[in-house]
Amino acid sequence: MADQDRFARALVALARGLGRIARERARSGDVTPQQAETLQLIAERGALSTSVLATLLGIDPSTASRNLSGLERSGLITRQKGSDDGRQTDVRLTSRGRRAAQSVGTGASSDFGSLLDKIPRGDRTRVIDALEVLARAVDETP
Repeated sequence: MADQDRFARALVALARGLGRIARERARSGDVTPQQAETLQLIAERGALSTSVLATLLGIDPSTASRNLSGLERSGLITRQKGSDDGRQTDVRLTSRGRRAAQSVGTGASSDFGSLLDKIPRGDRTRVIDALEVLARAVDETP
């Protein structure tokens, strides 16, 4: 039980810190942290439906739709009828959206690179390996 408590405390602290970094980055950019995450997901995975995006973001589909409306008004995404299912709408990045996603990704690399610099060199590979395992576990969680 002590390991579970320690793990939970570490995750809460990490989530809080990453949330702070995301909010600070969003204040200096044109999109919210959730919109930035949306752009990055579409850039990584290609066209996605609103429902798939909502699931990946862990938000309600109506929240995802409002989020997408803002991105569409800004000219960062387009919504088109799905190629496989005409009832489904696929979300795609515009060229401006691709540039924004790249900019957000570059900013994240820079921000998180400064975090990596704070980790002793001898621990970095171990920390990165553990984070990759954790990221896969989170992705597999329904």
